[in-house]
This record gives sequence, C-alpha cells and structure tokens, in this order.
Amino acid sequence: MEQEKSSIAQLINVLLDPIPQYVTGCLPALLIIGESPMNSFTKKLAWMLICLGCPFVGLIFNLNIGSEPESRCIYWLQADFFTDVSGKSLNYRPFGVRSLTLSKNQKHKRTLMTYVDRCTAKASVLERLSSLLPAYYIIVGILAGISMVTESVVCDEWPFIPLLLSWTIPAILRRGIVGNLIVKDPNVEFKLQKVVMDQPNDDDRYHKRCTVALTALASIIYPWITVILAYYSPPIGFFCRSKFITVICSIWTFNNLLGFLCHCYEGKNLFDLGKGMLRVLFFISGFIVAILLFVLSLLAKNNEWWVGLFGDSCGAPISEQSMCEKF
Repeated sequence: MEQEKSSIAQLINVLLDPIPQYVTGCLPALLIIGESPMNSFTKKLAWMLICLGCPFVGLIFNLNIGSEPESRCIYWLQADFFTDVSGKSLNYRPFGVRSLTLSKNQKHKRTLMTYVDRCTAKASVLERLSSLLPAYYIIVGILAGISMVTESVVCDEWPFIPLLLSWTIPAILRRGIVGNLIVKDPNVEFKLQKVVMDQPNDDDRYHKRCTVALTALASIIYPWITVILAYYSPPIGFFCRSKFITVICSIWTFNNLLGFLCHCYEGKNLFDLGKGMLRVLFFISGFIVAILLFVLSLLAKNNEWWVGLFGDSCGAPISEQSMCEKF
C-alpha cells in the first residue's frame, strides 16, 4: 500500500514539473494546422483533432488550395454553393484532383470578393511572428535528432515530438509569410450566393493532380523517417521508442491513405464518405494520437519509465547506463 502511495506521489511530482520546452513550443503548430472558420469552439477543436488524426486533411488545405483569400475561403463551402458557367449546380466540391478555376467574369469576381472580404482577414505582425516560434523548435529538434544518431552514446532523451510534428512546417510558414486568415464561416456568410467555376486548362489540371498525389505520398511516407532515426539513435538496443513511434506513424499512414482515396471521390461536404464516418474515424484517431504524444513527452523526461511500463527489453545496456552516470 505504501509503495502504491509513493508511486502515485512520484507521478504527481512528475506532472507538476514544467513540461519540456520543446513540447510547449510545438503546441501552436497543431493549432495552426488545424485552424478552421467554424463558429463554435467544439467544432474548431474537433477539426484540429481530425487534422492531427489525418495530416493529409490539413496539408491539402495548406499546400494545394493556393494563397489567394478567395481560394482559401471557398474551400470551406459545401458543393451546393458551386455552379458552372452555364448556371448548372455541381454535385461535388471543385478542389484537388477535381479542381476547377474561378470564373474570370469581372461581375462574378466583384460579387464573390464582397463575400470573401467578410470572411477573411490579414494576420497581424504579432500573429505572424508568433506562428514562426514552433517552426524554430521543430527545426532545432530535427537537427538535434539527426546529430544524436551519429553519437556513440546519448544520455539525454531524443526530441521525438518536434520530429513527429515536422509535417506541420508548410502550414506554419504559410501563416507567417502569407497571413491570410479565414475568420468567419463562409457557409453562413455566403447564404444563397453561388460561386461560378470554370474548367481549367489541361496543364493546370495535370499540375493540380500531381501536387495532390505528391502531398498524399509525402504524408504517407514522411513520418517514418522519425521511426528510422529513433531506431538508429544510440543506444541501439533501446528499441521501445521506435516501436512506440511506429504506432503513431501507422495511424497516420492508414488515415492519410484513406483521406486521399476519399478526396478523390469527395462529395458535397469535406470528407463525407460513409455519411461522415470517415471524419469520426479521423477524430477518434486524433484523440488517440494526442494521448500518445502526451505519454511520449512524459517518457522523454523519465527514461526509467520505459522499463517500468514495457519491461526490461526496453532498457539501455548496462555499460551505456554506467557511462551516462559519469556525466
């Protein structure tokens, strides 16, 4: 009984310790990649978890939609708001692999910009500079992780979380450089206003499909770089960290593949395949990944917990433990 009380007290003391600085520095990256114009806090939080559960969802918005405020604004509209130049309603959202271009008719463009101006705003200087803070921690974490692989013995814990979240850098840089924000829900502001779309030329269509495919491929493959670095980071026998990160990367790979396939056959709403069940899957996955990242941050500060939770196979060799005790 006394041992249980002491272990609980030890856990509470660990939780009271300051969270590692690189963890708190990376948290804004999740807020940036998961930003949305939805009106309620719960919807915004749900969308952030969806982007955390399926990085492809956030990456396609930041890499394939464009920097223009009108393009980023209408991305959030349902299919009912779109028509072709003949006035016929579209039964799909014209983005990504099924992308169309905005009508070049000046009257249509002036009308559209009236509504776009209601929904968009420019980020302030403070917002732009503060958004670059997580990029600093992530870049430093990447460099530190690569350098530690070359060391013979690593006594300090390896910065896994910045490496795991390095896929958010495109969104961070876009926020800091471009600064276009969607601050109001276009589905509410546009009301009955239609957005007229036109067919792109063949080169633009081919380019858009290629960039979407590359985004999907990168989102599926890129996270596994962290697993490889974790596996080969000394001590090599300390395998449990690579196994733990493999769980997170497996979730991302599976969901990113599903997200890409759903995007190719996307209907009237964002990822509404299976009557919204896919969004539920991404949301649950994001919640699980958030818990795993939190546990990983605790394990990073307390190396002995690896052995306590997962057994002696997760311990470092005795020779390397003694070398670390000398420092």
